[in-house]
Amino acid sequence: MCYTLPLAGHALRDVERDYRFDLKFDDSAESSLLLDGPFSLSAAGEEDEFVPPHAEWVRDVLSSLIGVRIEFARYDRNSNLRIKFVDERELFVRDGPFENWHYSNNAGTVMHGGVGHVVCFTRTAR
Repeated sequence: MCYTLPLAGHALRDVERDYRFDLKFDDSAESSLLLDGPFSLSAAGEEDEFVPPHAEWVRDVLSSLIGVRIEFARYDRNSNLRIKFVDERELFVRDGPFENWHYSNNAGTVMHGGVGHVVCFTRTAR
């Protein structure tokens, strides 16, 4: 069984980096995906895995996805996240011993994936 992030049809807008990568999307909800753990990127049948701490050049790899529309963004109940882009590249974040990914948007939707499960909730204004 798979669940979705509301990113289909949208594109990566920017890749920011502090101690982790923050992927920013072009949707009106200003979606953001933080990558805390290892992830892989596949293209043309080849897959490369990137394990923290990430070298600065890994940002360039992620930045190559800027402007590319997303076909789907799905996670399963074990928190494995797969984002497929229309150019056939796929970003995959496997479940791990920590929360490996964090999704949020300005509508208050928050999701944390890792440690065998996904926690979802909606932040409300006070």
